Amino acid sequence: MKQKTKILHFPKGFLWGAATSAYQVEGGITNNDWETQNRLPKAGLACDHYRRYEEDFKLAKKLNQNAHRLSLEWARIEPQKNEWDEEALHHYYHVLKFLKEQGFKTFVTLHHFTNPVWVADQGGWVNKTTIQDFQDYAGKVAQSLGQYIDYWITVNEPNLYADLGYLTGKFPPFKRSLLKAQRVYKNLLRAHNKVYQMIHAYYPEAQVGFAQNFPWRKASRRYNIFDQLAVRVANWIEYDYPYGRTKNDFIGVNHYSDTHLKVTFNPARGFIELHRHPGEASDRDWPIHAHAIYQVLLKLKTLQKPVYITENGLADAEDKQRGEYLREYLIQIHRAIKAGVDIRGYLHWSLMDNFEWEDGYRWKFGLLEVNFKTQKRKIRKSALYYARICKNNELTLG
Repeated sequence: MKQKTKILHFPKGFLWGAATSAYQVEGGITNNDWETQNRLPKAGLACDHYRRYEEDFKLAKKLNQNAHRLSLEWARIEPQKNEWDEEALHHYYHVLKFLKEQGFKTFVTLHHFTNPVWVADQGGWVNKTTIQDFQDYAGKVAQSLGQYIDYWITVNEPNLYADLGYLTGKFPPFKRSLLKAQRVYKNLLRAHNKVYQMIHAYYPEAQVGFAQNFPWRKASRRYNIFDQLAVRVANWIEYDYPYGRTKNDFIGVNHYSDTHLKVTFNPARGFIELHRHPGEASDRDWPIHAHAIYQVLLKLKTLQKPVYITENGLADAEDKQRGEYLREYLIQIHRAIKAGVDIRGYLHWSLMDNFEWEDGYRWKFGLLEVNFKTQKRKIRKSALYYARICKNNELTLG
């Protein structure tokens, strides 16, 4: 007997799109703290998106997307303290204007991991002065570009930035200090609040939030009190602490993993072992377990705010998993909507293959395949599958 086709309809006006960040795609950025460090790969030309943005956005439109998330490079706009590069602002003006003319809703991130060199030199986000500097930068953006910004994302993943830059020391400035990590996290959240108020002073109806990294956490040993406590602390850091002290018009959800925590009492292992959910995984060995995003979204329901999935995707160079990944994760997102979570959009990571931070160009997250020698773009098969979902605002099962 032929299985009956089931169709999952998404809410009217649901936003469908993809995400990028400036340093990962633009190319030609020379004056931020990632480009001037000497421990990790650098982006270089990246996707040459700074010059090819019209081509890329036309492809996104061809794929029926109606929203796009990008970031502005602070180092381009303010190369020296209180010195504004009008040419860079003019460029971003045309980028956002072009997106709006193509019919896109714009999600604009003000800080996506990188800082101008002068900010790094004054101590980065450990220094409270950076809060005011960031507010000044955001004010300049509001005055120059605000008319073309629909959704403001002040900072990207403050929890992960504090962790990678100041606790584990994997990202610039390569510090390993619990005290500094806590201070940076607090300062980023304070900066968000300042900028939230400032943007609303310019645009009272603005939609302002930040994008948080939300893995789903589970105890590795179900009945172990220490594993359970580790999960509670991690959840407090990622959910309760930031949203208990910030103002937001929406919640930005970046989700990639389902992590099991095991307390070891072994200093060599950092006292806690992290294990991914068993089973299928991406090229990057991140778990493919769609139920995790449902759990995250259900937990966020208590905040009673609109939710946008601002990043979700996987490394899949051969494009063998991405279509099924999209299908399974969107099923769970739809399930969360039915459970009462006010989800209003989904932005896939990423529009195109790009520079993936400490791993350089190793991982392929894009709906568009990029040949980094020729800069030629190629639409992947999974992108065509996603395009049908975007066009119809529905997911067909069976």
